Amino acid sequence: MARTAVRDVVIWVKHIHGEDVSQRVLGLRGGETVDLVVDGVRGAWRKMDDGRDGRPTTGIRPIGRMQDFWRELYSSRRGDVVTIELPQGAAEDVSERSRLTFAPLARTQETRQSALEALLSLRGEGYRNTGVVVTRDDMHDRELDREGL
Repeated sequence: MARTAVRDVVIWVKHIHGEDVSQRVLGLRGGETVDLVVDGVRGAWRKMDDGRDGRPTTGIRPIGRMQDFWRELYSSRRGDVVTIELPQGAAEDVSERSRLTFAPLARTQETRQSALEALLSLRGEGYRNTGVVVTRDDMHDRELDREGL
């Protein structure tokens, strides 16, 4: 069992006091998820993406219902120490969800060009005037406003 203080909206590995949990988190790549039991509540946490310069970011952020739980914990018990555990069997088995990654889009000239083309292909779509003209007073029925209704 590990412990951490509620200090931030994310959990930083340097604040986790427990070798098993901290090593498990450090072993994740950016975008991978892990199930953790924090203060008795089980939920998913996502390893933060590496920095733009390639340096690893050693934090995990809550996702899903765990995000609401951690936000409430942060607002009501900031500074308190809570327990962190790996769920039973999690040390041996990697859950299907932890294999999912949220890979950042590669910022290449090709992806920029295709995004621009997709945006420009929407030209002409959107609002079409059907020819019906409605004045502002008709739309808001100004006479009723003047009568106090």
